[in-house]
Amino acid sequence: MFQILIAILIIVLVLLCVIVWFQHRSIRKINELKSVSEQLAKRKISDQLTAAGKMRLVGDAKDQLADLKKKYEAQLAPAIKKLPARGDELLAMVKTSQLLTINSAISDYRTQIGKASEQADRLQKSLQSLQQQEQKHHQAIDQIKQQYRHFHTELNDKEFEFGGAAKGLKQRLASLEQQFAKFADLTAKGDLEAAQEILTELQDENDRFATLLKKVPKLYKPLATEFPDQLTELRHGYQILTEQHYRFTEPDLDKKIDRLQAKLTATLKQFDDLQVDVVAQANKDLSTEIDNLYDVMQKEIDAKHEAQHLLKVMAKFIPHAQRQNTELTAELKRLNLSYTFNNNEIEAARRLGEQIKSIDKDYRHDTQTVADQTAIYSQIVSTEKDNQKELTTIEEKQAKINDEVAKLQTDEQRARKMLQKYSVDLRTIKRQVEQLNLPGVDQDYVDYFMGVSAEVKKLSAELHEYKINMDDVTKQLIMVESDIETLQGKTNDLRDSAELTERLLQYANRFSDNEKVAQAATKSRQLFAQYQYAKSLEQIGTALEEAEPGSFKRIEDSYYNE
Repeated sequence: MFQILIAILIIVLVLLCVIVWFQHRSIRKINELKSVSEQLAKRKISDQLTAAGKMRLVGDAKDQLADLKKKYEAQLAPAIKKLPARGDELLAMVKTSQLLTINSAISDYRTQIGKASEQADRLQKSLQSLQQQEQKHHQAIDQIKQQYRHFHTELNDKEFEFGGAAKGLKQRLASLEQQFAKFADLTAKGDLEAAQEILTELQDENDRFATLLKKVPKLYKPLATEFPDQLTELRHGYQILTEQHYRFTEPDLDKKIDRLQAKLTATLKQFDDLQVDVVAQANKDLSTEIDNLYDVMQKEIDAKHEAQHLLKVMAKFIPHAQRQNTELTAELKRLNLSYTFNNNEIEAARRLGEQIKSIDKDYRHDTQTVADQTAIYSQIVSTEKDNQKELTTIEEKQAKINDEVAKLQTDEQRARKMLQKYSVDLRTIKRQVEQLNLPGVDQDYVDYFMGVSAEVKKLSAELHEYKINMDDVTKQLIMVESDIETLQGKTNDLRDSAELTERLLQYANRFSDNEKVAQAATKSRQLFAQYQYAKSLEQIGTALEEAEPGSFKRIEDSYYNE
């Protein structure tokens, strides 16, 4: 029984501890939320609304502020006021039997504080936005005033850099200042939305105006100083050059200068009207066209000395080429009496002569224009340079033709010497064969010898023609040279075979008791009598080599060493 009482006491004690712990925990949560609600009350949103009310707002801004004030007074202010009292109620509930449901009440309290806090944040942000917008507009007023003071300073102190465009710029600046005055008035009245619309456009236009102030002087400088001076210089230069009888590749330069002057005048008017993009392109065009006129004139000034020099050179070059072509033609006609030309040399010389005539015609025309004071020197330079190159090529061709025909007589003399040599070679070969005292030679050798003899006679006949064709003679020389060498080789083979056969037959007498050698010797003599000297040598040589190895090689070496 006593133990049961102790257990009950322990359980009660534990329950009491749990209740105490839960009370303290709930009190801590409630106090934390009360602190948040008290901080919310300290934000002094009412004072902020009062301060905002002092701004002279109109239109949407005024309506927006009124709506914020209404929501604050109707919803947010009562809610904030009730929150501390609700915290005290919850603290009292902790000490009663309502402790068991306190968690739900604390959760609702937290929700109420959260909603009030969110509403306060939104309201303060809206008020801050209105205040910032008003502050931004007042700052913009100061910045734009300063910017306009700078614009006025630029236009007044440096008016000479803007030329006739200064008037239009001042008018545009006055228009901007009117827009600015309207913006400042709306800002002062508190119509922030309408003021913002003007501010956005005004700032863009101010930026464009600032850019314009930088561009205009750069556009005006060439129009006011460079182009007028250049056109005056061009007009004066053209007058002096024409008085000095210069002519140009482009006609009517004086009219072109007048057109550029008119374009300059028109561009200045466009500049005064602030047609910036049109003027920028016109300036580029004027610069390009003026530079082109300078180039046209300078080209003739630079070309004059070179043209005069080239005409002097061609005055000697052309007669020299003509003289060479006349001499070449005469030599070709003379040689054509004795030789056949195969490369149309006479026609080639005639065409070169026609080219020289054409070049001479150009030279005479250019010389006459100089004499008539109508010369365009750059064209003369171009023409005479091309003709000088062409004359150089012509003389190279003349030299090549002359070298080719000059060889004809030398080649003829060389061919006659070779003909004489080939005739001697044939006679020598014939004597060599006769001195062998052979029973005869085979028909193939005789035919080849007669063929070579016929070729030599044909070469002789070609060299005794009324007009010698040296191309044909050269081909015949090559053929005869080759065939003479072949004939000499055949003659050497004939002699060697015959003489070696005789030596081997004499050596074969030592083997009279050798039946194979004796039979081979008999066969060899039969072939020898039939003029088949190579086969005869092979017949006896093979038999001796079998009877006495190395004997054929020894006798052959001995023969050639002799």
